[in-house]
Amino acid sequence: MRPMQRIADTLFWTLIALWLAFALAGGIAAASIFPAARGLPLSLEGYEGFIAASPEQGRMLVAGHLAESVFAKTDGVRLLLAPLAVLALLAQVALAPRATRSGARFVWIAVAATALLVGTFWSQPAFTARDAEYRTAARTGRGTELLANATDSGPKLAVDAAHQRASWVAGTEALALLFLIAVSAWNAGGSSVRNYSSGRSWRRG
Repeated sequence: MRPMQRIADTLFWTLIALWLAFALAGGIAAASIFPAARGLPLSLEGYEGFIAASPEQGRMLVAGHLAESVFAKTDGVRLLLAPLAVLALLAQVALAPRATRSGARFVWIAVAATALLVGTFWSQPAFTARDAEYRTAARTGRGTELLANATDSGPKLAVDAAHQRASWVAGTEALALLFLIAVSAWNAGGSSVRNYSSGRSWRRG
């Protein structure tokens, strides 16, 4: 393997691994924070009335505050990593033997990048806006209204729907990255087998 190809491979795998790690970070944080919050006597200034009216919903609201910062910090990092990963993939493919090139890798990185952009500029801002409305209602003493409308209409239903869309988009990004890693690993394995076979054929000749 040529030195430049080795560098391109290293950059590609490092960037994709980091991108996937930051794509999963928010979900892992939420999966840890929300279950733990259900059993803790959490409180938040300004929301005492809402928490008193519905302790479970109140604890989930506080947990949302805690998890929100994780998502906010990972968005910018992923927006930086994504174009670098695309450039690394282009360099890797340009330096690789023609037999190891795969269009599927471009498909999956395009899906991941599209999901990242949709999440960053549409689904996540939409969820943040709906969540802000929900928090405002809870903070201004409309807790009874929120609880009454939790199953049919109102801010709670809107924030749940927005959260579902944002989660679906984030899941698509992570899944596309996993497929990209799988296809890339398959190509790398096939390349090693071909190189080994070529070497044996050359020695026999």
